[in-house]
This record gives sequence, structure tokens and C-alpha cells, in this order.
Amino acid sequence: MSGQKLRSMIVSEILKNVRDAEISSIEFEGPEIAIYVKNPQWILDGEEKIKELAKQLRKRMVIRTDNKVRKTKEATIQYIMENTPEDAGITPSDIQFDEVLGEVRVFADKPGKLLGKGKQFRNQVLANTGWRLEVQRKSPLISKTLASVLDLYIRASAERKKALREIGERVYRDMLVGPRNIRVIGLGSFGEVGRSSILLDTGESKILLDAGFAQSGYSVDAYPHFDAPEFRLEDLDAIVISHAHMDHMGLLPILYKYGYRGPAYMTPPTRDITVLMLKDFMDLFVREGKEPPFTMKDINTMLTRTITVNYNVVTDLSPDAKLTFSDAGHILGSALTHIHIGQGLFNLLYTGDIKYYKMKDETNTTRLQPPANTEFHRVEALIMETTYGGTETATREEAEAQLFELIKKVYERKGKILIPVMAVGRAQDIMVLINKALQDKKIPEMPIYIDGLIYEVTAIYTSYPELLAKPIRDEILHNDNNPFIGPNMVFVNDSSKRDEAIYSEGPAIIISTSGMMTGGPILEYFKNLADNQNNALVFVSYQAAGTLGRKIIEGEKEIQMMDGNQIKTIKVNLEVQRIEGFSGHANRSELQGFLRSLTPKPRIIILNHGEPSQTISFGLLIKQRWDKLGFESTPEVIYPENLEAIRLFPRNVKLHSMLNIFQQTQS
Repeated sequence: MSGQKLRSMIVSEILKNVRDAEISSIEFEGPEIAIYVKNPQWILDGEEKIKELAKQLRKRMVIRTDNKVRKTKEATIQYIMENTPEDAGITPSDIQFDEVLGEVRVFADKPGKLLGKGKQFRNQVLANTGWRLEVQRKSPLISKTLASVLDLYIRASAERKKALREIGERVYRDMLVGPRNIRVIGLGSFGEVGRSSILLDTGESKILLDAGFAQSGYSVDAYPHFDAPEFRLEDLDAIVISHAHMDHMGLLPILYKYGYRGPAYMTPPTRDITVLMLKDFMDLFVREGKEPPFTMKDINTMLTRTITVNYNVVTDLSPDAKLTFSDAGHILGSALTHIHIGQGLFNLLYTGDIKYYKMKDETNTTRLQPPANTEFHRVEALIMETTYGGTETATREEAEAQLFELIKKVYERKGKILIPVMAVGRAQDIMVLINKALQDKKIPEMPIYIDGLIYEVTAIYTSYPELLAKPIRDEILHNDNNPFIGPNMVFVNDSSKRDEAIYSEGPAIIISTSGMMTGGPILEYFKNLADNQNNALVFVSYQAAGTLGRKIIEGEKEIQMMDGNQIKTIKVNLEVQRIEGFSGHANRSELQGFLRSLTPKPRIIILNHGEPSQTISFGLLIKQRWDKLGFESTPEVIYPENLEAIRLFPRNVKLHSMLNIFQQTQS
């Protein structure tokens, strides 16, 4: 069926089922089919009918009012303010408009007061103004990044609408050959940690899973193999980003810089954190007097073509591929990526980075994220991370006790504890933990200095409380308490506060970026505090090969660093500890637990995102313990190198079964 015929069929079905809606147009906007109507009241009466039709056609549909029947923004603000209870806590500046989606967003201190019970107020606003009301809780911290994203969407609404319609034509294009010879090509992250980028080729479509770089440096070797013969920007149907760490999304703007104009799919928090991290990445180059690899224009081009998808929402990527995100448990917005190919032909699950654990007491934990989802309809092949595939780390409880003991020990000798963290995930984890430890008197009182991008990322975290673990969510939503912030915390926003953290007498905790000590304020603290044996440097996350953090862990006692325009030798006399139990990556036991709980079980497991020793160790474990992990037979385990193409479908099952048996007898 041609794309034109498919679109005509869908339009015909819509018109047949909603004749009374006063439809002005039907547009294919990205993966959504947007039905524009002249009668706002019909939306209230016909919404269920559209939901049923969407289910029947297996397409995402949305009803919007025609722009001509919407009231002016001024009149809409006036209507909302006049009909909002005074104790809802909103002002006109809390009301924002998205013309592309036809939405008016209201940020309220008490959303429940605004909405009341059910949809009554939403319906009133829609019927009287033509705008669909979306109410969000006002974050206890103000995020400049969120404001800048919304501002761009307002300024670039015409370009955004044009981009969505161009993407819609490609999603609903002609089916040329259909899915066949499904292959996975590793452009990065196979046999290594970093530069995650995987090309999925179905024969009909080409989809890129992640576009990151290796954080050990910014050389060409840190970039994915975008020069691979299978990879051509003009053939790419979609890019899917699993989460907002630089080794998974850091090169996304470069693809737009060099001509990609298709969609980038990610969860809403991933979009917001991605923008923040990319801007900081550019600023780092500028501070060092270098030219950034991309510009703000490239980021804006990316944003106008970014399509956010919530967890558990099925979304068309191309004529033969559908996407579903679910929680990966790694950081805010991180997603397991499920790709359904053909009409039930093949299903691929890509973990990105995952965290999986059994929660002993859901009501009493400082963990920020719920564990990774393990329930799916179908999974034929799994691409799985193995960062700690060969490593058993301390339990969370053991790691917390170890950190508290170190803090008390350094406090007694009046030293300072330096904790390098990634701005996203680990920083918020440690902030919540230390804040609660102070409240529970598990550690002595002292100032806690927070430096780098941490404040801004934390503001984004507090904007999505519904995605956090239940105790943290309840603190924000029901107890009106921000668990990230405590009275002892000092946010470093100028050089005087940084000097205070370094030179003040008495003990202190300093939490700063970057987590692998490849840049950021952490280097300034390290230069000034490394020589004093009363101080301590504690690593609470993974340290990639080639990073300064890895060199210190491996025992280097003299570090060459730039200090102004001169190279300075830094003597490492402070105490160095590594506490692994805080990692956002699943350790060996947790990876086993994820596989054990995963339903259904895949026939093929491709292992990536791990140093060779970690990946091979975990692969051997699967082959030895497949029955204990719940498999009915030995799955095919593959650990390819970058640039290898793995054929997933069709498979010569007999050949690969014999190969597995041979490998087992040899081992």
C-alpha cells in the first residue's frame, strides 16, 4: 500500500466515524494524526469515539481545535484567572501556550485546587476558549532550561509544525520492501563503555539507537563510527535516545548540523536534561578557547524535531517499526527501548543503561528511581548493557554505611570530603541520601557545598516527581517537602562561595561535577585539596578508562594539570576511596535478576556497553546458568565488536544451535 493510499484510507475512516465534528483538516504530524475541529464542545463529547478509532487503526490520534476558533491568549488568561480558586497559587506568568499542540499550560502550587475532581475545569476551559488545559505542579526549584525549551517552542512554532508534518509524511510513507533481513550494526559501545550508538536496519527502515561519545576524551576515536558504509544520514528514519548522559546523546546535534532532518524520540525529562547538558558541553569548549563541535542553532534544530514520548505509549517510527519506552531505573527519564518490527514479525529490546533491584521496603528508601521494567508482550532479541557484568559491588545498605563511616572519620580530623558526581542521577542520589542522613543524625552536621550543573538538573528532577520512587514522590507531592534540599546545603554560584568551600576552616562535604573528573569545578577543588592528607576523595560512580578519576583510582600519586597557563604537578596525598554500591548501573547480581525477571525470554542476547572482561564474564555466566535464569533452552549470546553486523532475522536456528553446543563443549 502506498503512503498516499494509507493516508487516504485513514482520513476516510476518520471522516466516516466523526461526521458531526466540523472537521477543518486532518494532518499527519510526526507519529500523531491530528484532527482539527471547529467545534470545541464536540471534543468533550467525541473524545471516547476517537480513542476507539485510534485503537482500531492502531495509530496515535489527537483532537485539536482549529486555530481560528481559539480565543486570544489574553482572553484565555483572563478566563482562567477569573475561574481559578485563589488558593490554587497561580499568577498570569504561570500560564503558557503551545500553539502547535493547541495547549494552555498552567503551573500551579496546588494543582488539585485548580482541577477539582475529574475533568470539569479542563472541560470548561476547552469549551469556552478552544484551548486544551494541561495543569502541572509548580516545581519547588526554578529551571532555566525548562523555561528556555518552552520559549523556543513558542518562538519556533511555525518551523516546528512544518517539521512535524514533514516527519509525518515519512512515518506514513510508501512501504517499499517491508521488513526483511533485520540487522544490528554497532557504531559504538560494543566491547567498550561510551559512545553508545547502534544502527537497526530492518530492510525497510533504519533507526539509530543513541548517539553518544566516549567521555575519556573528545578526539575522533571518541565518536561513533558514523563513517560506517551502512550509515547514511539521508536514509535514517528516526533516532531514539535512551537517556540524557553524554555517552548516549552527546553527538545528537552534530547529526542535525550535517543535514539530518528527521525525528529524535526521547522521554520529556530526557529532552530537558539533554538540552542542559549539551549547552554546558558547548560552554566547556568556549571556556577552553576551542570551537565547539556544534552550535546553539544545531541544538534548536534538534529541538524543533524532537518528539517526546511518555512511558508505555506505542508510537510509530516508520511504516514497519513501532516504539515503546518503559522505565530503565537508571536516571530520570531513562528508558528501555522496545522496537516492534512488522505486524508481529520481530521484537527488539535495547536496555540502554539499567538499574534493577528488589526493593525490600518501598516506603523507606532513599533510592531515586524505581527499578527497571521487566514485563513485555514479546522480546525476540535483547541488547543488554554489561558495565558491571563481571563485578559484584556492595549492597546499597553497605555502600551507605561505608560512606557515612568515611564522613565521620574525615569530620573528626577536620578535613573535607570531595565527592565527584555526574550532574544527572548520582548528584541527586547523594544529595537526598546525605540530607536524610543529617536529619536522622547518622552523620555530624557540617556545610554541604553543591557545585556545577547540579542545581539546574535537580530543578528538572523536581519538575517530574511522578517518575521518581514512591517515598521521594510522596515527599514532593503530598508532604510539600523537597528531599533534595536541606538547611546545611550551600549552592555554589560564584567564585566567593567556591573559595569558602576550599579555604574555610573545619570539615565540609563538597559535591561537584564532573563525575569522572574530566572537567568542571571538581578539578579546582582537587587542585587545592589533594595535598592534604586530612581530606578524602570518594568515587561513587563508574570511572571510564582514560579519565582522571580512573587514573587516581589506579593509584597515580602525581597528576599533571593545567593551572592557569602553566602545567602544575598535583600530589595526591588525600585519602582515596571507591564505593561502588551507589552506581546507577546494575551490578552482576542485578543483571542476573533483570534477566531472571524478564518476560518473555529472548532467543538472542547481544551484550554491549562493557569493557571486554566484564562483557565476556557475563556472557559466560548466561551460558552456564541459563536454566537458573528461567530460560527453557540456552539463548544465543553474542558479544560483537564495533562495525560488526549481527543478523537477527531470518536466523538459521539449526546452525546457531549447533554453534552454541560446540562452544559449551569447548568451554
